[in-house]
Amino acid sequence: MRQIILLLFLCVGFPPIFSQNEILDSLLLELDKPLADTARVLTLAEAAWELKIEDPVRARHFLQDAICLTQQIGYLQGEATAFNYFGVLETIHDRYPDAIRYYTYALPLRERLGDRKGVASIYNNLGNIYESQGEGLEALANFQLSLKILEQLGDSARIARATYSMAVVHESLGNYPEALNHLYDFLGFVEPRDDKAEIASGYNLIGNIKSEIELTEEAMMWYHKARVIREQMDDGWTLANTYQNLGNSEDNIGEKFFDKDQGDSAIIHHLLALEWLGKANAIYTEYEDPSGLADIANNRGVVEKNLGSAYKMIGNQSEADAAWKRAIDYLSVARRIREEVGDQVGVIETLNGLGDVVRRQGKYREALQYTRTYFDLATTMNNGKFIRNGWKDLAKVYKALGNWEEAFRCQEKYEELRWEEFNDKRVKDYERREVLYGDLKKQIKLEKQEQELALQDARLSEARTRQRALMGGGLALALLALLLYNRYRIKNKANKDLAEKNTIIDAERKKSDDLLLNILPATTARELKETGRAQARHYDSVTVLFTDFSGFTATAAKLAPADLVEELDTCFRAFDAITSRHDIEKIKTIGDAYLCVGGLPEEREGHALDVVRAAVEMQAWMEARVLKLENENRPFFRMRAGIHTGPVVAGVVGDRKFAYDIWGDTVNTAARMESNSEPGRINLSEATWNEVKAKIDCTPRGAIEAKGKGKLEMYFVD
Repeated sequence: MRQIILLLFLCVGFPPIFSQNEILDSLLLELDKPLADTARVLTLAEAAWELKIEDPVRARHFLQDAICLTQQIGYLQGEATAFNYFGVLETIHDRYPDAIRYYTYALPLRERLGDRKGVASIYNNLGNIYESQGEGLEALANFQLSLKILEQLGDSARIARATYSMAVVHESLGNYPEALNHLYDFLGFVEPRDDKAEIASGYNLIGNIKSEIELTEEAMMWYHKARVIREQMDDGWTLANTYQNLGNSEDNIGEKFFDKDQGDSAIIHHLLALEWLGKANAIYTEYEDPSGLADIANNRGVVEKNLGSAYKMIGNQSEADAAWKRAIDYLSVARRIREEVGDQVGVIETLNGLGDVVRRQGKYREALQYTRTYFDLATTMNNGKFIRNGWKDLAKVYKALGNWEEAFRCQEKYEELRWEEFNDKRVKDYERREVLYGDLKKQIKLEKQEQELALQDARLSEARTRQRALMGGGLALALLALLLYNRYRIKNKANKDLAEKNTIIDAERKKSDDLLLNILPATTARELKETGRAQARHYDSVTVLFTDFSGFTATAAKLAPADLVEELDTCFRAFDAITSRHDIEKIKTIGDAYLCVGGLPEEREGHALDVVRAAVEMQAWMEARVLKLENENRPFFRMRAGIHTGPVVAGVVGDRKFAYDIWGDTVNTAARMESNSEPGRINLSEATWNEVKAKIDCTPRGAIEAKGKGKLEMYFVD
């Protein structure tokens, strides 16, 4: 009985009134030697496992004792387990060569034991080590061996993880089609199980791949899908990573607009990038994660740097200077944190950013100092990427300083290293493809052999069952006919039910589509349904119409609230009908103001003439309305209108209660035209007048002072 109690303590845990050694010593005295030694091995391994993080030195001693004991008593399972634990221990503490050695010792032991799941686990562990060291081909080979065993065992959970690991390796190797194929296979495992954490990981990695191949809009769609899941799970760490990815993607989109000389659009996306990065920063602050905070500070600095350049492009130098100052502040914070945690590569990256900011500010001597500092640090660390970038940045600074000879020398060094990198990449790409092709040929050969064996088995089975099939054929045919008739009846009823449900679904879908089209332009609504967001877009030329009612406050005071709303509704419904006839996009109403625009969402010629004609029709309708209400002795409104032609940015912002809107100086100028108009008149800017003067008679008003704009030429439509 005492032996049983002691064994029970060993299995389920030692009670606090006894020490582990006391229980074990008692067990050793009570039990025969082989069983006692087995218990001793298990206890040593368990003790090592408990200490693997806090005290790795003692853990190694325990495992060494366990291995010696297993070899003495011939306990193969214990020896394999101890060597595997040793591999895990060394992996945790980044001693990768030792970890590989111990896993290599454990592998043949588990193969001798027939422990196929254990063998697959070791291959997977080896794959993780090689992947972390950047040895993608070795990692891929081990993951493939693990996956083949797991597929034979039908272990779907581990198959999913191995498939994801292979996707990660392919992504690191630049094999993007292969990585995406594995990810879609991975999602095929985890989506039916509704494993939200794994699904979000898959979506996020697809976003990374799309980002790397510069499909930024598609990347953002996948990041948003991951974000929605992670926000539901309230998983801080991974959510911060997704917010960071969204911020970087918005910044990339902003840079694309900057490259197209569309500064206004670039600014919008850089500001959105800062919002996402701010959310990530809040999470890292809550978790007191210095590395995360450093990354966010660095990214914020990069975005502010780009934002400053966009402001400079549109001529707003004061905002540009403010953004560049914030960039330096953020990058300085990132540099301080990275120096404190010893992240030398991160320090180089931050110094690179600081040099770029001050160079854009025209502080070339300071830029040279930052660039030399990070270049020297990169040279000390033999960091090829930043050595190469250093030569390029030095060339830019020396060129700005007028030192053409030194600029030429640095540019030559950069081109030389870039050519070497290209050759190395080409050779590695060739080797990678050779290995992948070799593995594919082996797999095809094995599958062909397996198919031939399966075919032979099928032929033998067919010969054995043919006679039985003939004997039971009549009965089978009768049963089959009955079964088919029953299935036909069930299927017919199901099809009828399905058709009715589809009719209901189509009707509801049409309602939702009609509602969406009533809120957004058709192209924007379609983009929102397909991708989950609508991309902001720059238009070089549109015509904006603002209207409002003069004396609105005084007139509204004479009406009951319900009558006031009814009168506004009557007027705006009439305006909606007129703008629709002239193919003009209504943007919104703000109190008694009505805003619409011609020339978007599809760009077209003649939009200025369309808008002016619509305004004339609206003004005519309002004058007729005034006469009617005046004859009925009822309060009425008089409309004034302002029109301007120029560039705008249009799009949908936000996740909730979204609305299509337009931004830009053109909108502000149209508002100034309206505020400087008169009741019953339509006031045009000079830009609009130039577009319509051949077909619309106007009266010049001369240069009139407009709030915040100075004097502007204005024209009344006759």
